[in-house]
Amino acid sequence: MEEVLALTPIILPLIGVLLVLFVGRYSERGRGAVSVVFTVILFAGSAAYTASLQGDSVSPLAFGPIVLDAPGMVIVSLVFFIGALVLLYSLSYKSDEFNTLYFVAYFLFMSTMNGLATSYNIVVMFVFLEAATVISAFLVLYSRTTRAVRAATIYLAISIFEVILIIVAVFALYSQTGTVDLLTIQPDRISDSYRMPLTLLLLFGFGTKAGLLPLSFFWLPPAHAEAPSSISATMSGIMIKAGVLATAKAIFALYPVLDVHTIALVVGGFGAANMLVGVIAAALSYDIKRLLAFHSISQMGYIFLGIGIATSLSTYGALFHILNHMLFKGCLFLITGVVLLQVGTRSIRDMGGLLKHMPMTAVCFLISSLAMSGVPGLNGAVSKGIIHEATIEAGFPFFATIADITSVLTFYSLVIHAFYRMFLRKRKEELTDATDPPPNMMIPLIILAGLCVVLGLFPGLVSSTLEFAGQTLSQMAMR
Repeated sequence: MEEVLALTPIILPLIGVLLVLFVGRYSERGRGAVSVVFTVILFAGSAAYTASLQGDSVSPLAFGPIVLDAPGMVIVSLVFFIGALVLLYSLSYKSDEFNTLYFVAYFLFMSTMNGLATSYNIVVMFVFLEAATVISAFLVLYSRTTRAVRAATIYLAISIFEVILIIVAVFALYSQTGTVDLLTIQPDRISDSYRMPLTLLLLFGFGTKAGLLPLSFFWLPPAHAEAPSSISATMSGIMIKAGVLATAKAIFALYPVLDVHTIALVVGGFGAANMLVGVIAAALSYDIKRLLAFHSISQMGYIFLGIGIATSLSTYGALFHILNHMLFKGCLFLITGVVLLQVGTRSIRDMGGLLKHMPMTAVCFLISSLAMSGVPGLNGAVSKGIIHEATIEAGFPFFATIADITSVLTFYSLVIHAFYRMFLRKRKEELTDATDPPPNMMIPLIILAGLCVVLGLFPGLVSSTLEFAGQTLSQMAMR
């Protein structure tokens, strides 16, 4: 019976649904408090379990296709971490619009992302991916605008294309190997003519939801921009990361029968395209939420580059950047929610002078922006440095150069283009009513920005866990 405990990351959020429904019948404040406290407990438990996996005394729990190994549990821990902060933030952000159904949907969302992160069966991964898609589309609609409806429609329409790719891949994989279980598959049974096409089907089938170009360019910016900022932070902070882990598992299962240099060039090439296209689009945008959404595409390029090279070092760097991106991008999206409530516009052209009225918010924005730009002393520099080193070692200096150029353009886009216009430049009409947000909204910003500094100065706090997870994941590509 012990193996059934492997289902806890999926089942416990469902218990959260029942708690929310029960407490919500009697108290709205109690409903929010219970949601936050319960999610904090889930994070503490998952983080402790993840750390314990490094020792020989603890073996990953497994039940059927669900395996609670280090890579999956890193994502599960991050799901609960950002979930606790987002739920705390939601107690004040648009609290009059976020009813019990919002909290129920959020717990269901966490459950499906955990299922996606911990599964090693392509069909089960596919089911969790599409369940997460439907729930996240519903949460996007909480903005209750025409643009949100259009964004959700595009999001779901492109998901149909993903569905087709994955279904074709499932039939092809099963016809060749007799299984869709990534842990037991024998890739050498796949015909030579099927190997690369099948890898590309899985790469784009799962990768599109993880922000991989070209299709992500059409769904990700509108979905992230039109969703409530709390949901934007979740989708950018962790949903696309669960998608990239699913992508890595799916394609790594086929790496042993592929030319490693060729597939690294293909996946790394798309990662490099993500970096440049995303950051250039961000630098040209004046809508702060679309600007941040384009940066999600760009930053996912670093992660795909690390995944594509598929060494222990590069995979470790990719997982570290998953953590770091959740911190600084989650913080930035939550800050946009604060600014929108104060200013009433997403256009950075119409902002200015906010530093005087919102100093703590401005500091958090600047720290997160510098972290994403890879400025030394902050967390982004650590993970980017690992990926840069792995890229050079693997013989792809061109990709390393593109990564460096992207960091420079990221600094321009976020610090000079956005931060200056929003917080430093004088505005014609003074925003006398603008202030820093209430504690429920400010505390998540301080925690996220603070961790960007802490992990930049003391990366050893998480490096051993992430390195172990990276080694575990990369072994799939080396078996």
